[in-house]
Amino acid sequence: MYNTLGPVLCLSFFIISGATKSNIKRVSVDIGKNVTIQCPLHKTKDVMWEREGRTADENIKMNVLENGSLFLQEVDRNDSAIYSCIRENDVKDIRGRVNVTVKTPPPPLVVSIKPSTILALILWDVKGTGGYPIVNFTAQYRLAYSNTSWIPISPNHITPNSRQVEVYNLIPNTTYEFRIWATNQLGKSPIVNVFGTTRNHYPEREGADKFDTRWWAVAVGIVMGTLVLLGIGTCALLYQECKTPTVEEEQEVIELVPNIILNPGFEGTAANRTEPDENSNNENPMRLNNNTVVQPRNV
Repeated sequence: MYNTLGPVLCLSFFIISGATKSNIKRVSVDIGKNVTIQCPLHKTKDVMWEREGRTADENIKMNVLENGSLFLQEVDRNDSAIYSCIRENDVKDIRGRVNVTVKTPPPPLVVSIKPSTILALILWDVKGTGGYPIVNFTAQYRLAYSNTSWIPISPNHITPNSRQVEVYNLIPNTTYEFRIWATNQLGKSPIVNVFGTTRNHYPEREGADKFDTRWWAVAVGIVMGTLVLLGIGTCALLYQECKTPTVEEEQEVIELVPNIILNPGFEGTAANRTEPDENSNNENPMRLNNNTVVQPRNV
């Protein structure tokens, strides 16, 4: 006779276990705060709590209230874990699970320095936000191994999307100390200090010492000679244009010469000046080019 009870029990246990593992309640709490967690499966005070990954002796120290709730006081980073609750003397081992996340300031940044002669590039990587979005980054620098004041790196509040910042006006061949941290609404991350030494001079490119400067002098001479020849040719062309008039200019000169026909006329001299008439008019008549005689007008 075929026994169907075994497969049914195994299947039922698998479904219950799978549903229990997937149905995890999530609780978030800020660092330093107190939190009370109720068991999601049993509303009774006869409940035992366990923290996954801890031994039985460590779980005994957990603070369980009279109503069966788990109480965590002034939580810190180490309290982030999955807690499970089970009814006492329950042979079915059905558990309720709660994932507790403690929100904190951001963790330390991963920082590196790429110094040059008079500037340095600070790069960093973010490994987490602490549960809240990062508001800004702050970076400062000073001379290494000194007690001088920290100099802010502009901008004072670096945008949260930035992952690098440049520091200018540094002294060559000098060691500096840099520090940087991230900030969210709970506070700033641990400060990360790094050291970097600026270079003494710019590195020479490979093959620069093998360059023959005589080739440079020859190239400059060829260019200057070409410019001189072009200047001489231009001056010669301009001189020739100014010296030799064109055919059009000659025609314009001929057209501008007036064709003047002098007609005989007289203006009167002292010898042939007329006597004044009754109107005291002693002007002489004048002959125009069209042989018209203009007589003095009688007033």
